[in-house]
Amino acid sequence: HVVLKASNGLADDLDFQMAADLAAFFSRAKGNQHVPVVMVSTDHLQRIPGTTPGTVRYRESIVCWGEPSRGIKHINA
Repeated sequence: HVVLKASNGLADDLDFQMAADLAAFFSRAKGNQHVPVVMVSTDHLQRIPGTTPGTVRYRESIVCWGEPSRGIKHINA
């Protein structure tokens, strides 16, 4: 999971893309060129009782595409 905190105002499209790229890099699918990343507001997340930590249910989501190769560039910058 990646949580994008925008305490200084609303996040823009570049912020969302960077978060998707980082999520893609740290995912099990980081060997792929493009990784689908589900973007959802924290208001629409719900933990599922009785499951492993980090397992959530969500609603009102958007799928965007992250690139692990850009994620590593963000980390190295």
